[in-house]
Amino acid sequence: MNYRRLLAVARTESIHNLRDVRSLFVIVVLPVVLLLLYGYGINYDLRNVPFAVQDLERTELSRSLIQHLVSSGYFQLRQVIHDQRQIAESLDRAAVVFVLVIPPDMGRRLGAGRPAKVQVLVDGADTTRASVAVGYIEGALLAFSGKLGAEYLARQGLSAAGGLDVRPVVLYNADLKSVRFIVPGLMAILLTLLSGLLTSTCIVREREWGSFETLVTSPALPPEILIGKILPYVVIAFADTLLSIGAGALIFGVVPVGSRLLLLFTSFLYLLASLAIGIFFSTIMRTQRLAILTTTLVTLVPTIQLSGFAFPIRSQPLVLQVISNFIPATHYLIIIRSLYLKGADLLVLWPRVLALLVFTVVLVTVAARRFRKQL
Repeated sequence: MNYRRLLAVARTESIHNLRDVRSLFVIVVLPVVLLLLYGYGINYDLRNVPFAVQDLERTELSRSLIQHLVSSGYFQLRQVIHDQRQIAESLDRAAVVFVLVIPPDMGRRLGAGRPAKVQVLVDGADTTRASVAVGYIEGALLAFSGKLGAEYLARQGLSAAGGLDVRPVVLYNADLKSVRFIVPGLMAILLTLLSGLLTSTCIVREREWGSFETLVTSPALPPEILIGKILPYVVIAFADTLLSIGAGALIFGVVPVGSRLLLLFTSFLYLLASLAIGIFFSTIMRTQRLAILTTTLVTLVPTIQLSGFAFPIRSQPLVLQVISNFIPATHYLIIIRSLYLKGADLLVLWPRVLALLVFTVVLVTVAARRFRKQL
């Protein structure tokens, strides 16, 4: 292999990227824009959930329950309902997420030592928001119930000793901020999108513009042309990786607690696999638009839907769970989230790293075999 010819091809490809405004936009602007857009746009945390209340008891106890919800910081009282018909109207207009109905005998039943039923009517049109809101509501009501029980025992001069003392301890993400889970996953999405888009046109562009004949008649061998074409994009994609890591730390305050070296190594493997997929489709497609579209569908859609980025893999059908194991992003997401949140090391992650290495070798080999120096 002649390294001078290889570097000449790489230099030509680099000059094209510097002169092409669209390529510069994809390289520099797109990663930051997507990180900001998805980092702020995707958020599973709920704050100030709007709710309405129908207080049929109107006592100090019911007002204390309402105040307990409002003071938690998770709920915001938007409406006090006096007519039963207002409940359906408020939920239909999506003015509130749920309506709390306090029965008229809540205090009397609690005073008699019997359970009191509090009704919560939740807008389930948005299932994700409704599920999270229900969890928040149940937690707040249980906390209020525990508070009443402790106050009752204190008035009776009794102790709560002997009961269950549940003290949950959240590991790895103590404040339960979804941004710490989302931002590392976004790096996989960015690497998949950028790597595929960058290399999906580098071969088909030469054919479409009629400049592939120059490569055919040049003394450069097929491996030299292929590596020379990929080399600038390896540097670019790795620079975008560093940019994403830095932006995640500066903008969102999300930094890896595990090995930075292992993070860079696995990211390098993953971007090689993504670049190989783009090269493969660039060799078999006839137009740049078709190459970009096909690469996006094959890489980005499975990465978002099946890899565990947006939806848990175990909640998917068994067939899709099996398919997800053959998606490189599935293994990379587990690696990067473990490095960011848990500080896991290679002894724990080696099966995933090995799988990623195998995918990279296979995809690069397939792309290299598919490339031919012929018209």
